[in-house]
Amino acid sequence: MKKRILLGCLALLILMVATGSAAYAIYRPGFVYRVYIDGEDVGTVASIQGYTNILEDLLNKEEAQVGLNLKFAQEISAQRELQLKPRADEAHVKTALAARVSYSTMGWAIVVNDESLLWTATQEQAQEVLTQVANFFVHDSAKCTLVSTEIVDSVEICPQEVVPEDIRAVDAAVDYILQGREKTETYVVAKGDSLWSVSRSVNMSQTDLKKANPSLAKSNVLKTGQVLNLVVAEPKLNVRTVEQVKSYEAISYSTAYRYTGKRWFYQSSTVTKGVSGKKAVIYKVEYANGVETGRKIVNTEVETQPVTKIIEKGTSRWPSAAAGKFRWPLNTGYITDYFGSRRGTHGGVDIGAPTGTPIYAAAAGTVIISQWGPSYGNYVKIDHGNGYATLYAHASARLVKPGQWVSKGQVIAKAGSTGNSTGPHLHFEVQRNGTRINALQFFKP
Repeated sequence: MKKRILLGCLALLILMVATGSAAYAIYRPGFVYRVYIDGEDVGTVASIQGYTNILEDLLNKEEAQVGLNLKFAQEISAQRELQLKPRADEAHVKTALAARVSYSTMGWAIVVNDESLLWTATQEQAQEVLTQVANFFVHDSAKCTLVSTEIVDSVEICPQEVVPEDIRAVDAAVDYILQGREKTETYVVAKGDSLWSVSRSVNMSQTDLKKANPSLAKSNVLKTGQVLNLVVAEPKLNVRTVEQVKSYEAISYSTAYRYTGKRWFYQSSTVTKGVSGKKAVIYKVEYANGVETGRKIVNTEVETQPVTKIIEKGTSRWPSAAAGKFRWPLNTGYITDYFGSRRGTHGGVDIGAPTGTPIYAAAAGTVIISQWGPSYGNYVKIDHGNGYATLYAHASARLVKPGQWVSKGQVIAKAGSTGNSTGPHLHFEVQRNGTRINALQFFKP
């Protein structure tokens, strides 16, 4: 009985070994590595080295394109697994990962007032961006000396993980901070352009053009080749700049008057020409994003003193002597208005005198008019020959008749205020060949 059982067990053992050998020969079991991305099964690879090679190939290819050190944004893993008949497809896994994977990098954030504004690839680049922004508004001129420049906002630089697309080059980052946008639109001034024509061409008001181009604040003149910004900048940072500015300025000259009786009261002449002085002024000027916000004088040095302008003004309202063929038509009174006044329309000399004051013929001649007119009132006109005539207007009485010969100094009328007159006076004219001329040229002040 025992012998039978022993033989049975031995037979069973032989059968099991034979069966196992046959199964091994058919399936050849082994280990593979199942790859997951964020828990999603994307296939199997034959070895951990194959898995590693796939990840390295994907990273190296992307890093070569963007020029940054990258890592995968998703969680990627591989788990060992036993299979009776192992099947691995590394090409499929690589394709599946490439389609699903994204990348991140360690960038350096410029944080403004606790908000990340942009990212650069390195800390040094972030610092360079801030330096260029702070120096952008510094004036490049021999007349300007930089005192200080600072970003007034709260700014810090710190590392942050970001997608590669968010990393900016230094120039692009500077433009974005200064303009508030990625790209600045510009216009190159052509020959014949004016501020008006450019504003119409680019559909932008002249006011906005000036805001976008501070250089136009003082002058509207455009130069051929000048580059104009077409976007009003909205800087993301506020920069305060302090400069010492040296300015050469004119010192206004003063004007002094002196008076003389050797000129008629309406005459004047510049005796000494005024000359402006010159001074060097140093200002301490403060700017906010390039726009002046205040200035104060630090020092003033006068280089040349101004020369006072001296004007000599006449005071004479009565002639001192005759300077020609005519005598003065009154023995009393004073000149109230001169030839050429009233915007050049006044054709005579007005002499104020009380009503009834005798009016004398300025020279001998023939009376050709003695009548009343709506403008002149009572007036007398005498022909003196050689093209000369004199006229006496606004008289209260006429004492001669047309055709009458009068001698020089003869009383021909009396002063009054007839016709278009505002008060008793004599309107005295000298005419040459029918044209009224200045009677005072025949008298000395």
